[in-house]
Amino acid sequence: MPRIGYRAHDFGSFDSASALGERIESIRASFIQLALNKVIPSAKPWQEWDEEYISQIAKDLNNHGVGVAIIGCYINPIHPDKEARKKEIERFGKSLSLASAFGCPYVGTETGTASPTGGYSIDTSSRENLDIFYASLSEMLELAEKYDAYVAIEAVSRNHSISSLERMTGVLSSFRTKRLKTIFDPVNLIPYTGIPEKDGVPLKVPSEEAEHKFISDVLDLYGDTLVAIHCKDYVLDEETGTKIGDLPALTGIFRWKEFAEELRRREIDVPWLLENHNPATVKETAETLEKF
Repeated sequence: MPRIGYRAHDFGSFDSASALGERIESIRASFIQLALNKVIPSAKPWQEWDEEYISQIAKDLNNHGVGVAIIGCYINPIHPDKEARKKEIERFGKSLSLASAFGCPYVGTETGTASPTGGYSIDTSSRENLDIFYASLSEMLELAEKYDAYVAIEAVSRNHSISSLERMTGVLSSFRTKRLKTIFDPVNLIPYTGIPEKDGVPLKVPSEEAEHKFISDVLDLYGDTLVAIHCKDYVLDEETGTKIGDLPALTGIFRWKEFAEELRRREIDVPWLLENHNPATVKETAETLEKF
């Protein structure tokens, strides 16, 4: 049975960890992906975090039955400005250093874009930016080793430096360390124009065979590096044929039941974190997914 949690800031903004925990408990207590300053804007800036402060945040959440499954620290490790990039890695390192205080060893991030605003840039996929990502990741992994924590990276098609299974294969082959983990967001990694069939052409709704191959190829690669699933949904735009990938789970075309069956067959039991969910229907969504 899938274990379902949430991305905390999908519930909105809160004045305190206690208020966030109370809100989640009122729906269905579970675990979360916590990007602290996103969900609690009044929280101290990351530069001022210390063990006592973060431990109190975790305690306030735990009092409502809410734990942290992933520390969300989504930086831009290939920021085009070197000083800004250095500051991003420093921010990530702060979360790594306080992982034990959060009660969670995994700090998650995507792999960055060449756009300083975080949007799409055609330059992101360049060899130069791939080299920058490798250099940044090396620094982050050194910090993870220092603080006995883990770097969990998420590949995203088209937009980010690690945008395909092939690129993720290169990363996992180059960094053979237990400190490197993966987050699998099927919808984010599905190609921008959809999952190709055997003949290389995507359909409006992929065949079960094509979708299963896509999922199997990822799980074969990720193996025991996988620490969390991001759970949302998508459709292909009727006019452009490109992915609309920000829908609540069970409202698009991804086969979540079959996905759950494949994880069970492989004996993979990691948290599922709902993204882009509707707070009004999230309890129903979670309970439906848990039956898979």
